[in-house]
Amino acid sequence: MTDIKDKISTRQAMLLFLTIVYSPTVRFMGGFTADRAKQAGWLAPIFSLIPLLILIMILQSIYIKYKDVSLMDAIYDILGKPIGKCIILVYIIWIGILNSLYVRYYAERLTISTYENTDYKVFIITMLILVLLILPHGIKVLARMNEIIFPILLIVFIIFMVLLIPNIDLAKLTPISYTDIIPMFNASIGINGLWGYVLFVFFIGDKIKDKENIQNAGIKASMFLVVATILIIIASIGTLGHTIIKRTSLSFLAAVKEISYFGVIDRLESIQVVTWVLSDFMIIAVFTYIILDLIKSFLNLKKTSYLINISLVLLYVFSVYLGRNIFELQTFSGDFAIYFNSILAFGVPVIVWGVGKVRGKV
Repeated sequence: MTDIKDKISTRQAMLLFLTIVYSPTVRFMGGFTADRAKQAGWLAPIFSLIPLLILIMILQSIYIKYKDVSLMDAIYDILGKPIGKCIILVYIIWIGILNSLYVRYYAERLTISTYENTDYKVFIITMLILVLLILPHGIKVLARMNEIIFPILLIVFIIFMVLLIPNIDLAKLTPISYTDIIPMFNASIGINGLWGYVLFVFFIGDKIKDKENIQNAGIKASMFLVVATILIIIASIGTLGHTIIKRTSLSFLAAVKEISYFGVIDRLESIQVVTWVLSDFMIIAVFTYIILDLIKSFLNLKKTSYLINISLVLLYVFSVYLGRNIFELQTFSGDFAIYFNSILAFGVPVIVWGVGKVRGKV
């Protein structure tokens, strides 16, 4: 059992969640919603809110019963160890694939946006060395680092949104009618594919204290996330229009590049890239930590510190061979990964909770 002094708070866990969804949201969400829902894409996050709140209430319900254990142990008790082990193995493989995807996205973005003549593998190696240095110190150090990183991301985001206001054309965000409901719902599934990462964070529930506050902290985080995502999509579609944004690989960056404030402030995209790198670091480090904790549970290990080096080497290999270029990665993300993640992040917890209710476990 993890000592209380080594645990993070539920508030810190939610902040980790908000930070790790920042980078994929600013990279992916504008183009994805523009492609699925066109000018109405900015309303899609409203449709995504209800599933997210349901997931948070399910986590709260499970952790009321299983206060001091990980979510993996709760799954074992509710479904039985054989089925539970199979489910955890799927999560290990899938989060590993997602982690490889984000490592490659991080490197490709730097190559495309800033360092065009640099081999992307250099950026991968640099990132993994940083993760190697930080990860042995545990989730508490990551959470403390994030309490510095998250305010930086928030301040930069607010500044960008204020500067983008003159460039936003309301005509590009309208008209909206009842015929847009189905496209908005389709786009919302993709958004939930990202927001489901809250489940991954709470896999390590034994490292989180005061879990009785999950619902309260989760509702606050959800409302913040809805507003922030709507603003990001408005800035992307409202600046360049859905026909252009859906074809861009870095939608929010494309909008940021349009900033020119009285002819004095421009080329702010480098600041946006820095915030991406900070968020990417948190994604890669947190996902690697979660994977190692899942492996610890799956193999009944006492510790996994000796697996950090091996896991990062494998992460490098998988990230390099996951796709030939960023366009293949985007196709994989938009056509498969985002939907499969929705199933694992929302469908499986509902099943676990339902079985737990029937068996009187939750």
